[in-house]
Amino acid sequence: MKLFKSIYVAGALVLAFALFSACAAGAGTGLGANETIVYIVRHAEKAPSSGAMTDDPDLSETGHRRAQTLRDQLAQEPISALLATKYKRTQQTLQPLAQAKNLTVQLYNPTDYQGLAQNIKTGYRGKTLVVAGHSNTVLHVIEALGGKKPFAEVADHQYDYLFKVTLREGREPQVEVKKYGQPSVDPAK
Repeated sequence: MKLFKSIYVAGALVLAFALFSACAAGAGTGLGANETIVYIVRHAEKAPSSGAMTDDPDLSETGHRRAQTLRDQLAQEPISALLATKYKRTQQTLQPLAQAKNLTVQLYNPTDYQGLAQNIKTGYRGKTLVVAGHSNTVLHVIEALGGKKPFAEVADHQYDYLFKVTLREGREPQVEVKKYGQPSVDPAK
């Protein structure tokens, strides 16, 4: 009788240890091979446009501070790639993060949402990346990735949204809305 009890207890302990080990291993790994994290931001505040700079302004001082805050906010994330449009403001938004992570900012076409989404899903599977876009593009990127727009639009004065889209094989994309840096101020108020 004692032998059966000892075998039963030993078996239960082995099973409990195996389950605990499997759970602990899965919890500590962060990204699985089938999980891709895409952070999407609108470029930071831009300098007032004048003359030839109308179409492609640099970031303002406030924008440079926000770009540094983005770097700090994502410092602990295992960023593998940074994607920006051809405009200086998107590239400058990612530049502090690029320097911190020793990455080069790669360019994408801001109007080819499906092409960008396909590139992310196939070229960056299982990785974490940051995409910098514009007020009229970031929500379309979320939709192209299969996520639901969290609201109808990003207003022209809003620079503080940080969207996190989690892509997992066989599941609906998860969209989280966060804010970073100083709150954006509506100039109409």
